[in-house]
Amino acid sequence: MNKEFSQILWIGWEHAQSSESPTLTRDKNYKIMPLSLHAVKQEEVATLSNLLQFFLHETSRYTPRTILDDGRYDTTLWTEGVASGTVQASLIKVKGKLAGFAIIQPHFQNDRIVARSLSELFIIEGYRGFGIGEEIARMIFDENHGLWQIQVDPENSQAQKFWATVLYRYTADDFRKISWHGDHDHVFEFKSPGPRPQVDLKAKKVKVIPDIQAEGQKT
Repeated sequence: MNKEFSQILWIGWEHAQSSESPTLTRDKNYKIMPLSLHAVKQEEVATLSNLLQFFLHETSRYTPRTILDDGRYDTTLWTEGVASGTVQASLIKVKGKLAGFAIIQPHFQNDRIVARSLSELFIIEGYRGFGIGEEIARMIFDENHGLWQIQVDPENSQAQKFWATVLYRYTADDFRKISWHGDHDHVFEFKSPGPRPQVDLKAKKVKVIPDIQAEGQKT
């Protein structure tokens, strides 16, 4: 994922392009939310490392971690993975403001990708409750067709419920849940079919429109 993609999220799961830019709020008049997802650049690795501090602290209740002497969690595993290309990290923004990150880990066999894992998807607290996590997951799955595996700690009931709900809607219940390493990890497995059908509001008919569009891409 080496391009920047954008999407307009309509509360209520309707999608359309719009030029409006409302303030992030829970007000009843709030209707749309511009989202963007772009690959972490070399100069943004430090930003990713900062966001990882929140993620590692929150998930430490399920995976015990110790902090370094400087009071921070060690993020070397992720930052070196980004530098080497073994993982693909993206920053999530809402109206141009940082709202979280996503990390994809490709799995190779004979030099070709045979599956992908969405190993981390993190939305910061102020942006939760708007459906951003689900929409970002859909954007990622739509862009990367094929087999996906999402590993979740069995004690993390909130994440278990989130992914079961998201994948039920995304795949029309065509996914499976399996156990790895005994029962230490639960894994959701499914195949991404491609761009989802959307409503063309001007034509007032349904057609397949890739809902991830590269900003500034030449045609």
